[in-house]
Amino acid sequence: MDGEFLKRWSRLKRAASVTPKPAAPTASAAEPVALPAIDELDLSSDFLPFMKGEVAEGLRRAALQKLFAAEHFNVMDGLDVYVDDYNQFEPIGEEMLRQLMQARGLLSDDAPRPAAEPEANAGRPDEANDTAKGVAGEPE
Repeated sequence: MDGEFLKRWSRLKRAASVTPKPAAPTASAAEPVALPAIDELDLSSDFLPFMKGEVAEGLRRAALQKLFAAEHFNVMDGLDVYVDDYNQFEPIGEEMLRQLMQARGLLSDDAPRPAAEPEANAGRPDEANDTAKGVAGEPE
């Protein structure tokens, strides 16, 4: 069975390596396509002849560039949210900052605790341990 498989594989491999001869050019490919001048194109022009396969890539790109340079395609739609300059901003006013500090307790279940003064606890190690326990969640 392995011998038959290898014979078939070898035969198919040799057949695939033979490149087919290119077909003779057809009459339509030999005739040049009549295209309008790029400078005369506008939004209402027919760009379909430029999309055919026998048109040179550079000519096709020039026609598309002329098409998309029209004002119709260069209008801001108002949905471009990233075009603003976000480097220039107005600072938040003092009143707004006070409101934000007050809202901090409303957003969480625990009220914000005041920070312990390090100078007051420096001389009393027992009270410092009690304060640390109180911060951990034990009632004072």
